[in-house]
Amino acid sequence: MESKEEVSAHLRVAERAAAAPYVDYPKDPWWSVPAIGLLAVLFVLGTHVQLRTDLPSLVGVLLNLSVGGSGIAYYWWQRRRRGTMPQGKAPREVGRVMWAFIVGAVLVCALLLLLAAAAPLWLALPAAFLLVSASMFWYGRAYEEAAAQVRNRLA
Repeated sequence: MESKEEVSAHLRVAERAAAAPYVDYPKDPWWSVPAIGLLAVLFVLGTHVQLRTDLPSLVGVLLNLSVGGSGIAYYWWQRRRRGTMPQGKAPREVGRVMWAFIVGAVLVCALLLLLAAAAPLWLALPAAFLLVSASMFWYGRAYEEAAAQVRNRLA
């Protein structure tokens, strides 16, 4: 029969293995944050073009399709680079940051649509770039902090 300490050690090993895909990953390249900011600019531009009646909406559709395609390509690139994508329940520290990201992403998308519909392009495009780049920079920092907390807790 195993002792309490042995069972506890086995549980920590299992928890560390389950958390590994969330906390052990290569650092993102420096260009990923501005690249996602640039996708936000293209999204606002495409949506703005689609909403204008004096321009062919096909241009806007193509711009937004390129944004969607770039997002999918980025996901697949990350998956190949990491070797896997995390599945299952995230450690609580990381889970909080991920939920904040999801809520923030919905709010940022709403703001981007508002910018595309109501703001002049000279204001909407740099605002979209700054908003999304700052949000992604925050997320990267917050995620790394949460991952470090998990690593420390499970060490």
